[in-house]
Amino acid sequence: MVVQAIALLCGLVLSPLRAWAEQLDCVIEPSEVADVSSAANGILSELLVKRGDWVEKGAEVARLESSVEQASVELARAEAEAQNLIQARRSRLNLAKKRLQRVVELTKTKAISSQELDEARTDVELAAAELEEAQHNRRLAQLRLARAESLLNLRTIKSPVSGVVSKIHVTAGESVEDRPILSIVQIDPLFVEAIVPVSLFGEIHEGDMSHVYPEAPVNGDFLARVTLVERVIDAPSGTFGVRLNLDNSDRSLPAGLRCKLSFNDAVAAD
Repeated sequence: MVVQAIALLCGLVLSPLRAWAEQLDCVIEPSEVADVSSAANGILSELLVKRGDWVEKGAEVARLESSVEQASVELARAEAEAQNLIQARRSRLNLAKKRLQRVVELTKTKAISSQELDEARTDVELAAAELEEAQHNRRLAQLRLARAESLLNLRTIKSPVSGVVSKIHVTAGESVEDRPILSIVQIDPLFVEAIVPVSLFGEIHEGDMSHVYPEAPVNGDFLARVTLVERVIDAPSGTFGVRLNLDNSDRSLPAGLRCKLSFNDAVAAD
């Protein structure tokens, strides 16, 4: 009876360790899939990438037809850079100030009437108001230029992530309204998704390391770090989800592979 009790106790203690040492099924997936669309409606003018191309975050991938927006930018720039009216208003103000100064000197000697002095002062005020209006109009023109440039920039589509072009949805000449132009998958880092038995709950923590063994023909042994341990157990299957980050800076691993996980050696080494 004592021997049986000891054997039963050893089995209870070792059963989680056996489960821990077993390899777990997993899948290697892209860390992000971006369906790239346009904030503006229009006709696709040019597609700058093709399926399978690698693109960096922020790189141009497509352009919409933008002749109207280009013309609007040129018009707004001409208005914003115009200086003639402001220079004319400033010259008129300087002239009015000089005339006022002469009138004030003549008023001291009673060689000129007070009415002419009032008129000179009014001319200065009017010239100052006209200069301020011209400067205000120029500021408005600069704002219209910024708006026109923003609208033009919306006609250029840029990649939100660094990754591989996986699918082209629209070709040149088609409308981009309410649909993505292309899809880009981010494969650095990769996500390793695994469904783990509930017996290991509490044994796996964020930051733990694991060996990842991709299926043939890739094969190999890669280290990944746990970044997510789900806190909700799936009762029917008695499992929970675990996600790991797998560095793929050399882009040697494709996404979509099945794999195996082994925590035991990696955790001990870590």
